[in-house]
Amino acid sequence: MTKIDAAMLPVHKTNIPRVTCALLAAITTGGVSYAFGLYGNALKKNLHLSQAQLETISSATFCAGLFSWVPGMFVDRFGTRAGITVGGITGASALMLYWAFAKQYILVANLSVVVAILSALGVVIFLSCALITGAVFKIISCSCEAGTKGSAVGVAKGFVGLGSGAYACIFQSIRQPSTSDLDFLPMCAFFFICAA
Repeated sequence: MTKIDAAMLPVHKTNIPRVTCALLAAITTGGVSYAFGLYGNALKKNLHLSQAQLETISSATFCAGLFSWVPGMFVDRFGTRAGITVGGITGASALMLYWAFAKQYILVANLSVVVAILSALGVVIFLSCALITGAVFKIISCSCEAGTKGSAVGVAKGFVGLGSGAYACIFQSIRQPSTSDLDFLPMCAFFFICAA
C-alpha cells in the first residue's frame, strides 16, 4: 500500500484512534507523579510532618523507578488493555488510600508508620503510572510506522508532563474556598479510573 492509499483510508482503519486513546491515557499519569509540590505542604501541615519525613515520602515514590521494568513485563505478558486497566484501577485505589491516610480518615497512632504507609502507597502509585505509560508506549511502538515512532513517543512523553500542569489548572478551577490541597488526590483518582 502506498502513502497515497494510506491517506485515503477511513479513520477507523488507521492507527489514529488507538494512538489518540493511548495519548489520553498517558496524560493521566503526569498529574500524580510531578505535582507533589501542589499538595506537599498540606500533607506536612495536616499530619504534622517534619521536613525530613515529607522528603522521605516524596523521594520514596521515585525509588520505584528501580522496579519500572516489572510493569513492562506485565504489559508484554498480558497486553496493553490489561496494563492500562490494572494500572488505572490500582492507581485510583492507591490514591484514595493515600488521601484517606493524609486526611486522617484512617488513623494510625505512630507517625513513622504513616510515613512508611504513604511512602509505600507512593511506590504503588508510581508503578501504576508506569503500567499505564508502558502500555501507551507499546501501543505507539506497535502502531506507528518506522520513522514516526520517535516523534510519537516524544508526544506521549510530552502528554505525561502536560498532565501535571493540566491537573493543577483543573484543580484550581474547580476548587472551593474550603477545599484542601489534599483533595487534589481524589481528582487524580477519578482520572486514573477514566484511563482504566
